[in-house]
Amino acid sequence: MIIKRRRHMRRGAAVVETAVVAPILVLGMLGMMEVGWAFMLRQTVTLAAREGARAGALPGAEYSDIQSRVDDAMRAANLEGYEMTTNINDLGPTDLEVSVTVSIPLDRATFTGAMLGGGSFDISSTATMRREGIDATNGSSGVEG
Repeated sequence: MIIKRRRHMRRGAAVVETAVVAPILVLGMLGMMEVGWAFMLRQTVTLAAREGARAGALPGAEYSDIQSRVDDAMRAANLEGYEMTTNINDLGPTDLEVSVTVSIPLDRATFTGAMLGGGSFDISSTATMRREGIDATNGSSGVEG
């Protein structure tokens, strides 16, 4: 009879344990998803900066070419609200490198927003590439014709 009584006393323990552990597991799962999403976001921003720098490195490139390539890369990941800066308009005929920086606030690209601490910083990447067709010694195109 003592054994039967103990079984009845433990009956609700599983429900209580589940009620305590389930929120912790769900929070841990959301946290892992957020970290994975942040890594994917970082890679996308890096790719967009690189694509913009590649477009800007081509002979005759303009700001609109860079903006278009960055827009395409960010649109492919359904990301909006980012900023793109470049030095293409400040380059002279002998300047050798073009830089593109893309940044996005973390709160614009997270699942949970500020619930897990998102939005406290920007994810940013800068890509710099050497311009094609520029001769470093005299600023000519480097192509004889």
